[in-house]
Amino acid sequence: VAAMAFVGSIASAGGLVIWDDAVNGDLSDDRFNPNVFALGNGVSSIISETVLSNFPSSEGGDRDYFTVTIGAGQSITSIVMSESSNPAGGFDAVGFIALQFGPIVTVDPAVPNPAPLAGFVIGTSDLIGTDILGLLSGGLSELGAGEYAFWVQQTGEDLTRIRMDFNVVPAPGALALLGLGGLVAGRRRR
Repeated sequence: VAAMAFVGSIASAGGLVIWDDAVNGDLSDDRFNPNVFALGNGVSSIISETVLSNFPSSEGGDRDYFTVTIGAGQSITSIVMSESSNPAGGFDAVGFIALQFGPIVTVDPAVPNPAPLAGFVIGTSDLIGTDILGLLSGGLSELGAGEYAFWVQQTGEDLTRIRMDFNVVPAPGALALLGLGGLVAGRRRR
């Protein structure tokens, strides 16, 4: 698995863009070797651009695979789809986004079997501004420490740009420990 912590960061209104296909190059087309991003607290954005995903990459097809890792004491509380667009101005701005628990997507796109996936969503402009975490995770409201593999694709002829904003916060137990630590430190000073 290719490791990439924070490669080329771009500040934005929605948070820190840690990857943008248009700026950083194409995300991995290899589900067994995805880009890997360690997300810190706050909002981190990943922007994928895909096209002709039903063709192999040797014929111009593009699928994107990436994995996000969440450290101990953290959790993802939302994944907001903040963009689903067609930069060329075409009508097709629809993309497929799937999540599988673990470091890689094991589903073979040539013979898709959705059983290993936690969930998926067909991203459309109607979902812009929507938290898609529950749809991707099988109804969970947060994802704790671990690895989460994503698969993004677009089978149409027009390039589709999908932006996902990941909100990572200290897990509730970690907040309690931080508060307890503050109380102990305050008592020692007295």
